[in-house]
Amino acid sequence: MSTSRTPDDNTLQNAGEAIGATAGKAVATVKRTANTLGEGKEMLAGAASTARSEARRIAKSTRRETKKAVKSAKKLAASAKKSVKRVARKLKRRR
Repeated sequence: MSTSRTPDDNTLQNAGEAIGATAGKAVATVKRTANTLGEGKEMLAGAASTARSEARRIAKSTRRETKKAVKSAKKLAASAKKSVKRVARKLKRRR
């Protein structure tokens, strides 16, 4: 057997190289896409975490403000009751 190359061998080699190059490009594209998706997933996870902590902070702040408003309203109501009682006593004395 001789080691000379036939035109069919060259065609097979060229086809093999073309298929290999295409497969390599496909693998590289998939890797790049996977990396991009991973980065996007990390960014989304970070954004979700930030949003959750922000919501918690706002909820706590709102709860605190609501408690303050309730306390203030109770104080005003108590003060108004005292004023009414004081005025009523004064009116009783005048009669």
